[in-house]
Amino acid sequence: MIAVRPRLRPPWPLLALALLTAAAACGGSSGEDALFPDVITLGEGDISPQITNSTLAVGENRFSLGLLDNDYSPVLGAQVHLRFFDLNGEEPVMKSEAAARFIPVELSFIDEGSGKERRVVGSNGVYVAPVSFDRAGRWGVEVRATLAGDELDPVPFRFDVLEETPEPALGEPAPASRQLTLADVAGISEIDSSYPPRPHMHDVTVADALAGGKPLVIAFATPAFCESRTCGPVMDSVMDPLYEKHKDEAVFIHIEPYKLKELREGAGLIPVQAAEEWRLQTEPWIFVVDRNGKVSAKFEGIIALDEVEAALAGALGGL
Repeated sequence: MIAVRPRLRPPWPLLALALLTAAAACGGSSGEDALFPDVITLGEGDISPQITNSTLAVGENRFSLGLLDNDYSPVLGAQVHLRFFDLNGEEPVMKSEAAARFIPVELSFIDEGSGKERRVVGSNGVYVAPVSFDRAGRWGVEVRATLAGDELDPVPFRFDVLEETPEPALGEPAPASRQLTLADVAGISEIDSSYPPRPHMHDVTVADALAGGKPLVIAFATPAFCESRTCGPVMDSVMDPLYEKHKDEAVFIHIEPYKLKELREGAGLIPVQAAEEWRLQTEPWIFVVDRNGKVSAKFEGIIALDEVEAALAGALGGL
């Protein structure tokens, strides 16, 4: 098996127009080209959408979308409606539509160079909607947004759906990783870049927790080194409240996706073994694992507390 090494996603301004161009570059049928043209010209006041999922696959997906304005600044708090089209036939076929929920985030990171201070560096957000794809191949989405009462022109673009994602699929057994814990290191800073650190999320391996029969909530996040600046907020606003409320019912585990010693020494982003076993391409991620050791939910990037809590409630209720 070839391990898929994690990578950091570039900031949205570097990807948004490239994504639109690349998605449109592949020619299609005449009907497809009419609804999803090769060239999309964005005028003053238009928005540029960017899919923030690293991959999408057949089955259920948490479709996540960012919006940028003409200055490459995030568009926050819009009302967004999505229409999904199957582009694999002669003509586009609309398969589903959904209102997207806006999830805001205050971007921050732990600055290890200045006394481990938490630094806030701005705001961002994504628009999330559930969608199920019934086959792999070329798909399209039409983004309709209303901002401050003004309905913007719809923006259509294409994307690819894979047969399966690199990371564990829903219903797949969770990899029984034996990541480093407090028992394996001289100090918690070797396995946790949080400040203050979270020793209660580093006291058991995934493998041992799976054997215990409780649901698991596993976060792959690096609060000090996350380039998107969303790892710290995920730990602060999602993992911490869930732990306080459900620590007796479920096991909570935090795994740094990169080797911190090497990272601090300037060796770059070297994935830990667990990140390779879970085949992660980005961070942060949160996985919910049910009592039977199977992945019941997964969340990438900007994440809301209530969506993970709902997934955990389902895992806690399952036998």
